[in-house]
Amino acid sequence: MSPLVRPSGSVCRRVSFTVALVLALCATACGGSRSGASDPARAIAAANERLQGTWLLVDFQPEVPLEPMLAQLLGMQLNHLTAQLDGGRLVATGLGVQATRTYRIDDASMDRFKLTLFDDTGVAYESWGDFQGDVLRFESLTTPWRGRGAWKRVAAASGL
Repeated sequence: MSPLVRPSGSVCRRVSFTVALVLALCATACGGSRSGASDPARAIAAANERLQGTWLLVDFQPEVPLEPMLAQLLGMQLNHLTAQLDGGRLVATGLGVQATRTYRIDDASMDRFKLTLFDDTGVAYESWGDFQGDVLRFESLTTPWRGRGAWKRVAAASGL
């Protein structure tokens, strides 16, 4: 745990939950090089490019059932939580949730990639993902947020 003073357990859990969901998004969105390049650096750069934009959480199935409060929080975030990604920086916004995190793509090949997301205390969350059109399917690997889910790309708004 961080030595920082935290406002309350539920706020910390919401932010941690958001971080886990965002990690899953990142892992999912980072599809590899569209040209099938064998150069790892190129594949990672292409995955980063594909990941950029705004994504909406549409599904998450935890590996182990969540405690009732966290399950309710998850239900409230589905179809409301967004993650905006831009070259290593992620901003998550949802009902009662706002978090900024950094991420790194560790591996990418075609439409599959591995992503590591870092919370504000430096804890790393890993996930794998598959880019499928405008949907990102993911598997979050780090306990306690192991599970599978999906993010959907949000169309860019015209004007603002």
